[in-house]
Amino acid sequence: MTAVPGTYSSGVQLICDGCGEVATTDGGGLHDADVVYVAVTGIGWTGSAFARGPHRCPRCSIAVPAARRGTTRPAACAGPFGRVTMRTTATVAVVHIAGDIDAGLAGELGSVLQTAAASRPYVIADLTDAGTIDPLGLGTLVRARHAARRHHGELLLAAPSRFIQTVLRTMRLHTAFRTFATLGQAVTVVDSTADPGVDPHGVRPLNSRTEP
Repeated sequence: MTAVPGTYSSGVQLICDGCGEVATTDGGGLHDADVVYVAVTGIGWTGSAFARGPHRCPRCSIAVPAARRGTTRPAACAGPFGRVTMRTTATVAVVHIAGDIDAGLAGELGSVLQTAAASRPYVIADLTDAGTIDPLGLGTLVRARHAARRHHGELLLAAPSRFIQTVLRTMRLHTAFRTFATLGQAVTVVDSTADPGVDPHGVRPLNSRTEP
């Protein structure tokens, strides 16, 4: 274990897997046995958002090739047109994201999502090929949600990884987005909303609640 969450007063202790440097931070108020990404990024460290690591101090992060920093998917996932691509229909823009939603992707993703929100009433973030998410990536999704709402639209999430679902729940954002297990389910629900003649086959979001 390379991150040791302490009490609410002692914060989180981080141990660099490169040089062994130890740092302590308050974790931005997050003291969880598993998710420590706020603590990691808050002091400029890189690596996994989980306590088991790896985590690297700023000095050791520079020495690690960028393609290997906390990624869980090969670079080939990006495809020839970049890691963020968009396709549209009359009512929906599907934004496909390949790889981890991190600081290196936040700018590109934010720009595409803002364009999508301004052009279509529904935007689906296709997370089928996304791995992890860091605070900047999470903030990008939240800002895109606000942009969609300003245009009287909605941002939906499709096929989030277990990691992303955990982060959303930890940050109490799991109810802010309608989230679906697959892209197909999200598209079906959007189509049923735009065209009452389309049967959504009883598809419910992952974060829906069944009324008693």
